[in-house]
Formats: sequence, structure tokens, C-alpha cells
Amino acid sequence: MNAWESRHDEDGVILVISAIVLIIFIGMAAFVVDLTLKSQSRQFLWNTADSAALAGASQLPDDPAGAAALAFQYALENDPELAGDLVATYRCLVADANGDGQPDPLEVPAKCNPGADFGMTAPPWVCADGQCSAVCDPGEGDTCNTIVMEVKKTVEYAFAPAVGVFEGETGVLSAACRGLCASPLTGPLDLMVIIDRTTSMRTPPDALPNAKSAVLALLDYLNPSQQSVGLAAINAGNLSNGACSDVGGSNWVLVGLSDDYKDTLNYDFDLDGTNDLDSTSSLVSTTRCLDYITGTDLGNPVRAAANYLTTGGRPGVKKAIILLSDGQAVKPDAQPNHCQYAEDMAAVAKAQGVEMFTIGFGIAGKDCEDASGAYVSGGDSVSQLLARMASGGAGDQCSNPAVENSDGDNFFCAPKSSDLSSVFIAAASQLSSGSALVQLPG
Repeated sequence: MNAWESRHDEDGVILVISAIVLIIFIGMAAFVVDLTLKSQSRQFLWNTADSAALAGASQLPDDPAGAAALAFQYALENDPELAGDLVATYRCLVADANGDGQPDPLEVPAKCNPGADFGMTAPPWVCADGQCSAVCDPGEGDTCNTIVMEVKKTVEYAFAPAVGVFEGETGVLSAACRGLCASPLTGPLDLMVIIDRTTSMRTPPDALPNAKSAVLALLDYLNPSQQSVGLAAINAGNLSNGACSDVGGSNWVLVGLSDDYKDTLNYDFDLDGTNDLDSTSSLVSTTRCLDYITGTDLGNPVRAAANYLTTGGRPGVKKAIILLSDGQAVKPDAQPNHCQYAEDMAAVAKAQGVEMFTIGFGIAGKDCEDASGAYVSGGDSVSQLLARMASGGAGDQCSNPAVENSDGDNFFCAPKSSDLSSVFIAAASQLSSGSALVQLPG
């Protein structure tokens, strides 16, 4: 072989090697550049899915169809090419505060309800890190507080087509929940609870005992370092229970705002084997001592509680009233239109910045009997009154308590006294009604 042929062969080898190296470089460029494209696309998808889920969750639990529609709207406004690549599903997300791998009993149906077919055990609940979730189907009548957005997109590659790879698919899941979900109430709050203890609460016989237990369950749920709670009652003054010291007088507010209800845990109010509250707290002991007294006045206790909150509460702290009553207003004597007076006092409270929650227990078929106006005999009902007293102009759906108690407004109906604890927790949950991104267990 002469020198020329040798150099020719070497040139051929170099060309082959150069071609191979070029292919490798193109492949590496395709890998680096297109991997970056896919990563950027995935981050954009995350942002899109998060904003869509947050928007959709704002409509839960009362309008799941509207939640999906709003979520899709937000996603498509961010990227119109996502049409056909969006899927919305729903979950019920609640707390597992004691970490036993089961949803806490007061959480369902207070926050959401996946239906009777799920029961209260895991599985089918999925529990981890202090929270539990269950698949939720609004089409089957389930009440869902969480929307899950699945967003997919096909990414067209820039360099990879040189090696025969033209596109790749990326997808993300984002979940958002409305309300407290799997978390306790956070942030400072001054709360007054008003309990109806009039003689009508003797029927059924467990009505007042369960109302008192509901207040204690609410205290167990709250955090005294953040939430101060006071107690007012219908009617004013005497506890009417010889086993307890009498507060006396004509005070509607029996106990002022307190943060000592968990100082020393020595009282197991729910008999689950764990001490929950401090029995020496005046708030706890007075709640336990409430007994019957006559005279349903809905207006004055609201007025007194609101005045106490605005003059004796902490500056700059959110303020709220939860009122439980089972009957029509028949007092004060100085007001011929007792129901209208109650609505007016609630309006004054709301104008003072107090958020009003009302719970109607055993009010089906009960009418107001004012001398004139909207609440004359045969006019608007007690349930309509309590709905109007609540913040937000709530509608009256007491004909269907399950719907009323999960529609996201501040008016609740309790068809059975055993439901009162869950309803009180639901009312507290409404105090945190914003949407937040969540990480689902499992």
C-alpha cells in the first residue's frame, strides 16, 4: 500500500469517526435542550394546574360543577392548547389528628362526606401524616371539599427529531381544598358562643346535653393560644343548677373571652380515654352547668355578645358569633316584633365586623309571630330568620339539612341533637373558607 492509499484510508476512518461523534453530539444536544424544554413545560404545567385547582376549590363544596368549569377556564386562559387534556376529580380531605390511621369522627360530615359507602375506616380512606382522603363523587350526592386537577401536554422536541424522537408527553397533578380540610383552625379569633337553654330544649331530652357537648367539642377542636372563646346564653343570668355557682344578674354574657380551657388537661368530655379540656376553666365548668330557663330572646344576646367582642376583644383580631337556637323569638317584651328585632341585632353585629353563624335545631315548621312586618303569624319562618341572621345573606334549605350544612354558607340546620358537635365543627371550619393547595396522602 502506497502513502497515498494509506492517507486515503485514514481520511475515511476520520470521516466515519467524525460522523459518529457528530451523531453523539446531536444526541447530547437533543437530550440537554429537549430535557430543558420538557422541564420548563412541566413547571408551566404545575403553575397552570395550581392556579386552576385553587380557582376551582373556591366553589366547593356547594357547586362542584362550577368548580370544574372555573378550573378549566383558568387552565385554558393560561394555555389554550390544553383543551381536551384536563381532568378534574374530587376528594374528601379530613384530619387524622391522633394519627391512628382513621379519619377523626367529628370531621365527617362536618368538613365533607364521601358517602355512606365509604364508612369511617381505612381502607377505603387513605391516611398518612395526620390526614385522610377519600374519593368523592358529587354526582352521587357526595360532599367534596377538594378538587384534583390532572393536566397533560405534548411537548414538541427541537433536536431529538434528528435521532427519530419527535415529541414527549408530560403531566402533573395538583390538589386544592377549601376551608380547614385536614388542618385545625389557624390564626387569632375572638369567638362568642350563644346557647339556647330555654325549656323547649327539653325535647328531645338530650337536646341541651348534646348542645353543651357540642360546645366542649368545639373547645377541644380550637387552639387556646390563638382562639379565645366566650359563652352567652338564652335566657340571661342564672344557671338554675344547684350543683353550680350562680352567675346571677341579667347578664347575657356568662363567661368572657377565655384562653384557659386547655391549661391543664384533666377532663375527658367525650369519654375516649384521653383528657381533652381543663375542668377548672370557668368556660368549661359553666358550659357543663348550663340548665333550663324560660324566655327565648334572640336579639339581646346577639347584641350583648357583639358589643362584648367589639369593646372587650383583641384589637385587629377576627371576631365571630355562633348562635344555636331551637325556637321562635318571644322576647324582649319591649319589642312587639321579636323576630325582626333579632334580625336587626344580627345586622348591627355584622356592621360591627362580627361574622355571624346560626344553627337552627328542631326549627322545622316553626313560624315567627310578630305583630307586623315580614314575621307576622303565617309569614316568614324561624328558619328564614336564622338564615338571614347569618353572614352572607344565607338561603334557607332546612328542608334538606344535609344540603344546608354543606353548602358553604353560615347557616346550619341540625335535624338530630346528635349532629350538633359535627355542625359546630362545620361552623368553625367556615371561619377559614379560603382555598389552599394540599398534598394528598398516599
